Amino acid sequence: MNMFNHTLSAGLAARREAARRDAPGIVLTKKIEFLLLVGAVFFCSMNYFRYGDTNFTVADFLAFLCFCFALLNRNIDLQLFGRVSSGLWWLGLTMLVSGLLVSSIAGPDPMRGIVVVTQYLYAYLFVVLLFSGRTLDQLVLLAKTYVFSILVLCFQGIYLIHIDGRTNTNFVSGNGRFSGLMERENECAAVIALAVPILLVLITTKRLNRIYAVFALFILIYGIVLTGSNTGLIALVFGMSVFAIIGVNWKRLIINVVLLAGIVLAVFTSARDYLPAAFQKRVLGALESGDIGQAGTFDHRVDLIYEAMNMTDSTLLLGVGADQYRIASAIHQPVHNLYLLLWTEGGLISAVGLLVMLLSAFGPALAVARLPGGRPFAGCIVANVSMLLLVANAVPHAYSRFWPFPLVLPVALACAYIALSASAKATSDAFAQPEPAPQPELRQKDLIAQARSGVPR
Repeated sequence: MNMFNHTLSAGLAARREAARRDAPGIVLTKKIEFLLLVGAVFFCSMNYFRYGDTNFTVADFLAFLCFCFALLNRNIDLQLFGRVSSGLWWLGLTMLVSGLLVSSIAGPDPMRGIVVVTQYLYAYLFVVLLFSGRTLDQLVLLAKTYVFSILVLCFQGIYLIHIDGRTNTNFVSGNGRFSGLMERENECAAVIALAVPILLVLITTKRLNRIYAVFALFILIYGIVLTGSNTGLIALVFGMSVFAIIGVNWKRLIINVVLLAGIVLAVFTSARDYLPAAFQKRVLGALESGDIGQAGTFDHRVDLIYEAMNMTDSTLLLGVGADQYRIASAIHQPVHNLYLLLWTEGGLISAVGLLVMLLSAFGPALAVARLPGGRPFAGCIVANVSMLLLVANAVPHAYSRFWPFPLVLPVALACAYIALSASAKATSDAFAQPEPAPQPELRQKDLIAQARSGVPR
């Protein structure tokens, strides 16, 4: 199958016109469009490569060029997740940004509200639309590219922690936690965890060599260890468990559980002394002592959460405005809980909009789970959406572009698999049509002709 032949849409909308699709100029621009998307996927988690102190990265620039080519190729589909799921996604996004925008206009800094709303629209509107009209083969290549880019981050961490050894740099914090090209420890760990179900769906659908894939899985897990992030570790265990329950055959589930238990046992025994010091102190120390206060800045974050909960009563309809929580707070820091942050800055409608948007991804998961061979795709969607719902309790604003890519990619894979299955079924039904039975009048005419000619029946 030609990778650049958009005959199978990642959405469920109508196909493009065949004549226009096969024109030489269109084929070339579609190749450029797809290659730009591959570049955007590769760099999406590398915030270090950005313009000055802004949040405009190399991935954003490549995504912008890709969107321009998609407009040129008329390859934008607003129903790329199906009619209902896409409608809920756009509804949730509208609720989220409208709450922030209206609250910011009524607040002290309307311009900051426009900036934050633009960031959210770029992440969850423009980036999402880039996955329109992709074939399953293209999306598999994008999934491999994404996993490879996260592996690059992990290899960078192994080099910096175990070979270079320096701390208090752009990529390693003063206490030895790896932040890498993302420059954020907890977010780096969460993004690595989000890459694991995407890797697992490539393994279970036999799209990747299993030996290389298992090696990559261990590297991803160790990358989370290097960050010393409790949030990332919890998200990893939770995501792998969800994928194993939904996306893996029940007979293999027991083997996977035993294997995972063996790895955890090895970490707590013989391999413990070889783990990074930051992980031993922040994660293992809290697990062994049972004192959650040892898990980093947990107590400080709890204080911010209590403060935000006390502010929700006065921000039910209108919030304090985008990025104004740190000013209204007595601690002068944003609360590391996305639901409470959106509620206090954009009103309840913004927090509900986030939930509507994320939960809309379960629609394609339910649809693909009913198809033969579709459970791994459903497991990947449920695992990543569930991890994002969990991680949102520990992060501030989530408009950086490293969030939408691992969320949308599994959904697009599922929709492409649905389209491929529907196309295959339509083809098989066409070939399976029985020959039409002879009409009674034609049969009677044949008998009369035979009687006249004297030929016996």
